[in-house]
Amino acid sequence: MQAEFDNRDRWLVPLSLWGSFLANDGEEWLTMAPTTGLPQTHVDVGIATMGVLLGAATLDGIRTRGRGWLYQDVQLVFGAHGVGHIAGSVLLRRYTTGVATAPTVVLPQWWWSTTRLRRTGVPRTSHLPRAMAVTGAWLAMAHALGAWAARRDRSESGVRSKRW
Repeated sequence: MQAEFDNRDRWLVPLSLWGSFLANDGEEWLTMAPTTGLPQTHVDVGIATMGVLLGAATLDGIRTRGRGWLYQDVQLVFGAHGVGHIAGSVLLRRYTTGVATAPTVVLPQWWWSTTRLRRTGVPRTSHLPRAMAVTGAWLAMAHALGAWAARRDRSESGVRSKRW
C-alpha cells in the first residue's frame, strides 16, 4: 500500500530542496571567494542567480505535488552535484567549497526526497539530459552575470578590470 503525498509532504519535500540549497550555497557564499580567488561580487551574483532557479523549482514542486519536471530535474542535478563536491575534494586532497554540506545535507536530502516521492507514488518526471541542459545553462548564466558584476564593480572602484 502506498502512502499519500499529503499536504505535509506537498510542502516539506519540495521545501527540503530549498533548505539544502541554502545550506550548501551558504557554505559556498562564505568560502568560495577565499578558496577560489573569485571576487566576492561574482560569488554573490552567481549564488543569487542560482537561487532564482532553485526557488522556482521549489515552488514548482509545491504546486505540482512533486510531479513537476522542473522540480524533479533540479532536485536530480542538485543532489548529484553533491557527489561532485566530494569528488573534487578527494581529487585535490583538500577542502573545496561546498564539500562540508555535500555529504551532511545535500546527499541525505536528495536521498530522502526521492525516496519519499517514490514511496508515495509520485511518478518520475525527471529527464537527465534535459536536467543537465537546463541547470547547466542556468549555471553558465549565473557565472556570466557574476563575472560581469565583478568587472563592473572593479571598474567603478577605479581598479582595472580583466576579461575572463
